[in-house]
Amino acid sequence: MNQRFRQEEIERISKQYADDELYKAICYIGHQLESEMKDFGLCSEECLCETYELLSAIADKGRDFQGDADEWWLRKYNEYRRFDRHVNEDDILKAIGIVVGFAVLALDSSTHKFYRYTLSEQLMLIVASHKFDGWQSTLDSIFSIPLPDGWFDTFIDEEPEENELPIPKAINTERAQTYFQKAIDKGYMKMDGGKFVWLGVGSRGEKTQLAYFLGRIYGYKHSANGNKGTEFPEQELNELFGESRLYTLLTQSHSATKTQRWKNLIDDMFE
Repeated sequence: MNQRFRQEEIERISKQYADDELYKAICYIGHQLESEMKDFGLCSEECLCETYELLSAIADKGRDFQGDADEWWLRKYNEYRRFDRHVNEDDILKAIGIVVGFAVLALDSSTHKFYRYTLSEQLMLIVASHKFDGWQSTLDSIFSIPLPDGWFDTFIDEEPEENELPIPKAINTERAQTYFQKAIDKGYMKMDGGKFVWLGVGSRGEKTQLAYFLGRIYGYKHSANGNKGTEFPEQELNELFGESRLYTLLTQSHSATKTQRWKNLIDDMFE
C-alpha cells in the first residue's frame, strides 16, 4: 500500500493534534477506512491535513467557495493520480470522498446555515457524482461521529447565527428552516413541547394544507404520472407532525378541481 506520509511525520502530527476533536474523529474510523483501500494509503494523519487544507480554503473563500468546489475536486484528483498512476481509480475517488466527508462533518457543526446546509449539500452532491464503491456506507460511518456544535465556526470570522429550529437532520435543510420559521411567524404553525403543530390557514383542510406546504418546501412537482420533482420525505415528515399519509394528501391537494383559497396564502410565503 502506498503511503505519502513518513513515520516521523505521522508521529509529529499525532502529538501536535492529540487533543484535536477532528483528529479524534478521524482516528476513530481512520484505520478501518484505510484498510478498505487496496493501493492508496490515506493514513489518519494525512487525512487530517487534507481535511484541514480543505476547511481552510472554505474559510478563506467563504461563500465564494461554492464556485471553486468542482475545481478543487479535479485538482485533488489530478494530484493523487500524479502520485502513482497505477493506483486503483476507485481508491483515489474514495480517498477524496473521505476527505470531503470529514469536511462536511465539520461544516455540520456550524451555526451558519450557508456552511451547514448549502455548502455541505453541494459537497455531498459532488461526492455522489464521483461515487466510489460503498460511498454511502463510508459517509454514514464518518457522520456517526459528530463534532461539538460550533466547532467549524472557529475557522470563520462571522458572528453565530440565531438558534435554528429542531428539525431532524435527515430533512433539515436551509429551505426548511426558512419556511418553517415563516409559517410560525404568520401563525400557521407553532412549537408545542418541542413538537411542530400545524394550526392551519382558515378553518378547513388543515392536514391537506400542511401536506401542500411541505410539498412546496421539499420540491414536490405534480404531474399526471406522479411526482416529477425531488423525492418527498414522507416517513420523516409523518413522524415530525404526527401524521400518517401526508403524501396522499399532497397529491390530492394538487388533483382537486375545486378552488382552494388557502393555497394562495401558502404560496405567498414562497414569493
